[in-house]
Amino acid sequence: MTASRQRHAVPAVVVGMHLGGLGVTRSLAAAGVPVIAVHDSAEAPEMASRRISRRIVLPIRTQGLIDGLLELARELPERPVLIATVRLPLLLISEYRARLEEAYRFVLPPHAVVQDGENKERLLPMAERAGLQLPRTLVLKDETALASAAGFRYPVILKPADNDPAYMRRFKKAYILEAPEVLTTLVRSIWPYYQDLVLQEWIPGGDDHLYFCLQYRSAAGEVRGSFVGRKLYSWPPGKGATAACTADHQYTGEVRAVTDALLGGIGANGFGSIELKRHRHTGELFLIEPTVGRTDQQEEVAMLNGINLPYIGYCDQLGLPLPDMRPAERPQTWVNPIATRWARQQLRAQGEPRPGLRVGGGAVHDAYFRLTDPAPGVLGRLALMPRIGRPLRRSYAFMRRLAVR
Repeated sequence: MTASRQRHAVPAVVVGMHLGGLGVTRSLAAAGVPVIAVHDSAEAPEMASRRISRRIVLPIRTQGLIDGLLELARELPERPVLIATVRLPLLLISEYRARLEEAYRFVLPPHAVVQDGENKERLLPMAERAGLQLPRTLVLKDETALASAAGFRYPVILKPADNDPAYMRRFKKAYILEAPEVLTTLVRSIWPYYQDLVLQEWIPGGDDHLYFCLQYRSAAGEVRGSFVGRKLYSWPPGKGATAACTADHQYTGEVRAVTDALLGGIGANGFGSIELKRHRHTGELFLIEPTVGRTDQQEEVAMLNGINLPYIGYCDQLGLPLPDMRPAERPQTWVNPIATRWARQQLRAQGEPRPGLRVGGGAVHDAYFRLTDPAPGVLGRLALMPRIGRPLRRSYAFMRRLAVR
């Protein structure tokens, strides 16, 4: 990041300390912003970051989050900036915004827009307003709809309309299916627990054909900061969360234009993004999904490439001069190393190409481990060894609480 570092008095409250929350925390701390991290577990590896000024444990998926945030705000001398990094806390903050507005600074689209942005069933009108294509899509709620899927070309991808907790506890985030009979069996096994399923035809191309644009927009909808990137790996491949990504210099203008059209067209402000896939053979862009009102898992890749979006949002909401951001000369790559290794192993077993991580001579940055902030990386790897990792994480969290006292 090229903006000069200064010390700020007003903290940012980051809700949801998964990997995306860690990236937002590091981005803000790099600019001298004190960060209060809110999560539902003190033992999460991300909560061990040295860049956190204060740690708060709250039930981030229930209304208890709102009560806890209000109690926290009463302890602070100034209204902090509030940033949601995951879906359920965002929906709660959006729903109860009237209670939070006097205690926190935040920018969110209208609640209906937040809900629409988190529901894949409502993508078609968004895409049409932006002049974008969607992969052929069908909502599967009953047998009649399932019969209509007979004309789809395979492979297809099946996923829930939203990230419903009951669904996520029993089923995968998405399924890539090769035959109609497999689809029928799977859908009927899911329906007793969850009915709003979305079926899409698969767009040819690997995960390195996925492009995204991360943005921050002011309350008036003006774009204050924008970054265009390209995925390299997802885990699981073809249907999972970002495992590795970098800056994109080839299609920046095109991806930025469609992002402006979509987010501007639905009246989105605050943090947001869209993900697109480029057809391997035709080069056409298809809308995969938008994110509105919150940061993305790979948000830190923007800061690593010179565009510190969390800090831009912080300055905008405090009425501070916006920092001078200059893109990095060479693409910087953000990597979740464990997920990327798994993805590469699976692709190798399938005989699929595996793109390199060092793009255009740029550096590769471990999403968890940094020499100046090693604990999340160490504890994250220990989390894969439960017999050793769980006791150590609990001991580490206990020692931190003693140090605070």
